[in-house]
Amino acid sequence: MRKLTIKDNDVFIELDGIITAVVGPTNSGKTVILKKLCNKIDNSDIKIDDVSIEEYDINFLRNNIVVCLDDDYYKEEYVAEELFSNLHSLGYRVDEISEKIEEISKIFKIEKILSERIDSLYLEDKVLVKILSYLIINPKIIAIDDLFSYLDPKKLEILFDYIRERNISMIYVTTNPEILLLADDIVLMNNYKAIICSDRRQFFSGNSVLPYMGLGLPFIIELSHNLELYGITDKVYENIERLVDNIWK
Repeated sequence: MRKLTIKDNDVFIELDGIITAVVGPTNSGKTVILKKLCNKIDNSDIKIDDVSIEEYDINFLRNNIVVCLDDDYYKEEYVAEELFSNLHSLGYRVDEISEKIEEISKIFKIEKILSERIDSLYLEDKVLVKILSYLIINPKIIAIDDLFSYLDPKKLEILFDYIRERNISMIYVTTNPEILLLADDIVLMNNYKAIICSDRRQFFSGNSVLPYMGLGLPFIIELSHNLELYGITDKVYENIERLVDNIWK
């Protein structure tokens, strides 16, 4: 899978292990992209590698495209059962499922909560279990609604490392400007249309449109723009240490 297009929303997303953030004002159409991907609403305008999504085999889609929405829906009562559920529905053997649960629980350090009821977990753990129940499939594409703000930075780092190491394409909706820095590409939505689909660095260079839409910039990007305006730096920095080194060199 190399590219995803959604004609009615003017969305173009590079795949093949690319991480894409989707940002925009309230009711701009961010979550519509995710709902189309999981066929909750009409998705006949979606093409993957120039082929209509309707032409792909349903089993292929279930194994390769997963969507994690920002809701409180879980299929099972217990953590281990939730991790088991999607793999079981795809026809994996019990021993294969057990191996996958053991592997992913060690990586994300959730062994101690495998036997816990989901409704008894802290919110952060509930969100993580929801994401892992889809990620355990090892899909080609995982789309995640605005959930990353619930995870602490260490868990978020493990999650992004896991996804990059397995060359999974991730599309995530976010309202947190700081999390934009974790993406490779950014899609900016407004009025249910993508007005920008670009590389992250290109997106932050020059005068960003985000503040004019009532959206925040990551702190380091906003600081860099201000320092560049006063001639203190000559480019936009995404790392505070490098910015400080440049100022004091």
